[in-house]
Amino acid sequence: MNLLLTSATYLEVNQTIDYLDKYWHKCEEGTWKSGNHEIHLLVTGVGAFNTLYELKNRLNQFSYSLIIQAGIGGAYQKNKSLGKVYYMATERFGDIGMEEKNGSFTSIFETPLIDKNSFPFQDGVLINPEASLTKFLPLAHGITLNTVTGTQSNADKIIIKYPEVEIENMEGASFFYVCLKEKIPFMSIRSISNYVENRNKENWKMIDAIESLNNTLAELFDIMKEM
Repeated sequence: MNLLLTSATYLEVNQTIDYLDKYWHKCEEGTWKSGNHEIHLLVTGVGAFNTLYELKNRLNQFSYSLIIQAGIGGAYQKNKSLGKVYYMATERFGDIGMEEKNGSFTSIFETPLIDKNSFPFQDGVLINPEASLTKFLPLAHGITLNTVTGTQSNADKIIIKYPEVEIENMEGASFFYVCLKEKIPFMSIRSISNYVENRNKENWKMIDAIESLNNTLAELFDIMKEM
């Protein structure tokens, strides 16, 4: 299997790089092999625009059997424990649209400008068709924003508009979009680093979230080595 691991930053996957250096054969920088399996690393940079460009550029050069996106995110619901890892079943672009004169937000999928069911969207949502098959991680629904939410009032507005949304991030929908358009199997996993509320980084559990994310990746790659 030829696998691509992608993340927005090195911070989120540095522990996995150390794991691969130790337990897989390093071919060159960003490439490891074990048996018939090969893992490539792509660190795109933060944001939807970086993810779109860097991922599509890589896919123009190489073919992959599976692409894994790994990252951290913020949870809207307090019943999601900080540091817990989730398999992202769906993503949506949360801030592409128009601000109305009363201050409300209209998604572009609520206008005639785009068909909300044009491939790869389903009612404006991007769905991983493999998500229903997963057994090793709980599922969650994501929203991708260009601006991280920093107030409880804005978090409440998002939940009212999109009540199914659970995890906020800055890259997920772009990743889903490219993989679905290219028809490549994929999975996106995110660990909860903070709650989406009035911004207070002292309450964040970044170190715990990154550790649990990388432990999950190591478990996945251990299983892959045995296949």
